[in-house]
Amino acid sequence: MRKTTIFQSALLSTLIFSASAVSAQDRISLAPIGRIHVDGAIYAPDKDGFNDGASLPEIRAGVLAQYQNWMARIEIGYSYGVIGMKDVYIQRKFTSDDHLRIGYFIPQFGIRGGGSASHKPDMLPQNSESFFRTMTRKIGVGYTRFNSDYFLSGSAFVGGRSLTLTSTQQGRVSVGGSLRGVWHPVTGEQGTVQVGFSASYETASHTQLINDAGDEELSEGYRTYSCFFPTTVSKVPMLSAHIVDAVGDWKFSPELVLSKGCFALESQFYYMTVTRHKELPSYNALGAYGMLRCLLLGDDNYSYSNAEGALALPSPRTLELVLGYDYTNADSRKVGIDGGISNDWSASLNYYINKYMAARLRYSYTNVRNSAVSEPRGVNIIQARLQFVF
Repeated sequence: MRKTTIFQSALLSTLIFSASAVSAQDRISLAPIGRIHVDGAIYAPDKDGFNDGASLPEIRAGVLAQYQNWMARIEIGYSYGVIGMKDVYIQRKFTSDDHLRIGYFIPQFGIRGGGSASHKPDMLPQNSESFFRTMTRKIGVGYTRFNSDYFLSGSAFVGGRSLTLTSTQQGRVSVGGSLRGVWHPVTGEQGTVQVGFSASYETASHTQLINDAGDEELSEGYRTYSCFFPTTVSKVPMLSAHIVDAVGDWKFSPELVLSKGCFALESQFYYMTVTRHKELPSYNALGAYGMLRCLLLGDDNYSYSNAEGALALPSPRTLELVLGYDYTNADSRKVGIDGGISNDWSASLNYYINKYMAARLRYSYTNVRNSAVSEPRGVNIIQARLQFVF
C-alpha cells in the first residue's frame, strides 16, 4: 500500500511538472518598453529662432511580446504635442543568427540607421543622416542575417506616408527597397575592422488631386528632403530641397569602423541622385561624417555587436568622449535648387550611468550657406540630456 502511494505521488509530481513545462513553453511573455529624454540647451547667438530652454523631445511607451520564436513590438511616442506610432512589427526568429521582420520599422541603412536613436554616440543623428532620410520608418518586410564574419540585411517597403494616408489619398503609393552588407573580419579584444555598403531606391511620392473639371488626377512625382539645426530644444530649418517631376531616388553609402583598445573611428559617406521625367537633369546631393571615439573611464576597449553590425554600447559607469564632423551639400545648381551647404563640428561626453540610464553633454558649432530656408549663419550649441531607456 505504501509503495502504491509513493508511486502515485511520483506520478502526480511528474504530471504536474510536465504540465508546468508545457504551460511555460506556451505562455506569452510580456515586457514593458519605453524611453524618456530630458534635454536642455543654450545658444550663442540666441536669436532668430534659437532660444535657450528645455524640452522632452522623446517620450515612448509600449510592450514587447514573445512567444517561442515569434516576437511582436508595439511602441507609441509623444513628441512636441504630437502622438504617433513608432516601431510596430512582428518578427520571426529562425535561428539565433537570423530573423524576418514585418510591419512598421526603420530599414537597415548605414552604421546605425536601423538602431535606436538613443544610442547615437554623438547624442543626435548626423545632419547628413537626417537630410537623406535614412532613418525614416516604412511599412515593409525585412530579413537580417549575421555571424562572426558578416552582417546582411535587406528590406522591401512602401512609402512612409502609408501609415497615415490611404493609397487613395496618395494616388500612387511609393515603393522601394534597401540593402546593407557588412564584413567585419576582426572583432573582439584585438580591435575591430569593419567595412560596409548600403544602397536603397524609392519611387517618387504623389498626391491625389481634383482638377477644375472635378475629376481625379495624379500630381507629378516629387521628393522632399530637409533637416533642422542639430538641437532638440529649438527647431530652426537649415537644409531643404523639393524636387518636382521626380521618378525616384537612389542612395549609396559606404561605411568604415575601426577600433583598437579605447579608441574607435566611425565614418560614412552619402551620395544621392533623384532621377526626373522629361529628360530633366537629375538632382544630386552628398554628405559625409566622421567620429573619433575615446573611452576615458570604465571600459578599456570597445566591444562589438554582431546583431547590429556596429560597436556595442559601452558598459555602465563608462565615460566616453566623441569628436565629430559632418558635411552635407544639398545644393544643385543644374536643377536650380539652393538646398544649402552645412558644416558641423561637435564634441560630446557620454556617461553610461547604468543599464538603463545615460547622461550626455554635447557642444557643436554649425554653419550653413546657400540655403533657401536659412540665411548664412553659424551658431554655437551646448545641449545636455538625461535619458532613461528600458
